[in-house]
Formats: sequence, C-alpha cells, structure tokens
Amino acid sequence: MDQVHVIRHKVLVEEQSIRRVAREMGVSHNTVRKYLQVGEPARQESGPRKRPVLEAVAARIDQLLEEWKPRTTPKQRGDGDADPPAVGGEGTPGRSDDGPQLPVGETPREGRGLRPAGSERSGSSPFTGKSISFLPNST
Repeated sequence: MDQVHVIRHKVLVEEQSIRRVAREMGVSHNTVRKYLQVGEPARQESGPRKRPVLEAVAARIDQLLEEWKPRTTPKQRGDGDADPPAVGGEGTPGRSDDGPQLPVGETPREGRGLRPAGSERSGSSPFTGKSISFLPNST
C-alpha cells in the first residue's frame, strides 16, 4: 500500500518520469502505470472457483464411500482415535526395559540372538541360495 502512494506521489506531484520511478523503486514500468490508473488500491477477491467434474460425480463418490464403510477400519476412514497410543510405551510388543530393543512387532527367534558389534555374520542369499558372509569394514 505504501509503495503505491510513494509511486503516485513521485509521478504526479514531483513529476518524475514513469521509467525513472520504476527504475528507482525496482518495479516494472507497467506496474507504475497500473498504480497511476487506480485511484485507491483495493484487494480484488474472487468467489470460489467452479468444480464441474466434482459436481457431476459427488453423489457417486458419496455412494461408494457408504458402500465401502463396512470394508474399512475407522483408522483407514480417518475417523479413528484422535490420539493413537504412544509407540514404545508399556506393554508394547517388541520392547522390554531390561533387554535390547527390537523393532515393533518383531520377537527374538530361536537361534537368532543379537550379535556383538563387529562380529562376522553369514547366511544364504534369498535369490541364489548360495552361502554368503558379511565381514565388518570389508571391501
């Protein structure tokens, strides 16, 4: 708003050229011309834009949502619990306060313990079935 008044003052009162004012103010000369044509700057607000496609299919979308309501859970529909339980809280699977932390939902398997850092790991490739070995910091 202030810039409009400054530009109008420089051109109309001080009689500076449009190009000179544009150069000094760092705006386009077309912007200066526009500010000179408008007496008092006002915000132009448009109404909501038209949505012809949505208007044409809104009834069908609502119908499909109602049909699928029994097939989805409240969480999938977005109307589940507002505050989900905290991850890692008391009674959370895969977490105990006295042992190593495991990913949620994963439990220790027999023969698969946690190995000390830097130890060799080996197994078989799920793609080829060949035995593979992983050494730490090997190139």
